[in-house]
Amino acid sequence: MALVYEVDSRVVADVLVHQVDFRGAADLLVCQVDSRGPAYNNDALWCEVGVRSVASSLIHWVGSRGAADLLICYVNSRAAAGWQRDHPLKGRL
Repeated sequence: MALVYEVDSRVVADVLVHQVDFRGAADLLVCQVDSRGPAYNNDALWCEVGVRSVASSLIHWVGSRGAADLLICYVNSRAAAGWQRDHPLKGRL
C-alpha cells in the first residue's frame, strides 16, 4: 500500500525520492489519489497522509537523481501508473 508521509530528514526516511519530468526516466509512474482505499496494495497510487503513524512509507524528496532510491514521474491516470522496470522497492511501498 502506498500511504506516504513526507519527512524533513533523510535519516528517518524509508525512501529517498526524486521527481523526474519524463516517463521514460522514471522507475515508477505515480498517480496521486485522495483516499486510502485505491492506494491499498498498489505502489503506483499514492495517498498522502497527514499522520506519520498510518503511513506505509516515509519519503524524503531529494534534489539529485544520484541520491535517490526511487525516481518517480507523476501521471494523471490510474491506468498509466505503475512500475517501469524491476526495482528493489517493488511491493514495498
